[in-house]
Amino acid sequence: GLGFWKPGSGIIHQIVLENYAFPGGLMIGTDSHTPNAGGLGMVAIGVGGADAVDVMAGLPWELKAPRYIGVHLTGELNGWTSPKDVILKLAGILTVKGGTGFIVEYFGSGVNSISCTGMGTICNMGAEIGATTSLFPYNHRMAAYLKSTRRSDIASEADKFASLLQADEGAKYDEVIEIDLSTLEPHINGPFTPDLAHPISEFAAAVKKNNWPSKVSAGLIGSCTNSSYEDMSRSANLAQQA
Repeated sequence: GLGFWKPGSGIIHQIVLENYAFPGGLMIGTDSHTPNAGGLGMVAIGVGGADAVDVMAGLPWELKAPRYIGVHLTGELNGWTSPKDVILKLAGILTVKGGTGFIVEYFGSGVNSISCTGMGTICNMGAEIGATTSLFPYNHRMAAYLKSTRRSDIASEADKFASLLQADEGAKYDEVIEIDLSTLEPHINGPFTPDLAHPISEFAAAVKKNNWPSKVSAGLIGSCTNSSYEDMSRSANLAQQA
């Protein structure tokens, strides 16, 4: 019942999204970015090694009942705005501690303009606001991803129970945050902390005001929150333009 992924296979939470995650599941993992699987509608929570060992030994896993933040997405992503800008915007609103003790649930018509891997990226970075986990409702974007990763049978089953894999009508949240994707700009967060959010139109002024270095000498594209073809293709496009 164990799977072994040798060195070089890729970062584990992307392996999980491509091979193991499924809508409506519950999973724990010894990686703070385990919630990446929320991009497939899974409640996936990062835990310590001791908790994981307990579960593997058959002991129950316990968690203080979380509260809930609902993020209502309207409009559609456009231009160079990417799914990552959703969580960068949210980090600026909630700060690095604002999600502590909460599960963040995204809902609204704007969800459908975000790809499955984009949803994974957003859920992945929920760790940066301290959230217990984040998740999206099951939709056709997830079904398409399951089919493209040779899991059509799971997509078919999820389609049958789609109404159970979404928030209840009129669901109550402890806090609701509104984000209009149509007006959302590309963001640059930092330096020093991931909740120092700057819409791109305001970044130059912030650099000047804070006397930050104005010349970009190098860029690093990592595989943690950039581990999908969608992210990599954007970076490649920029490099080609240069």
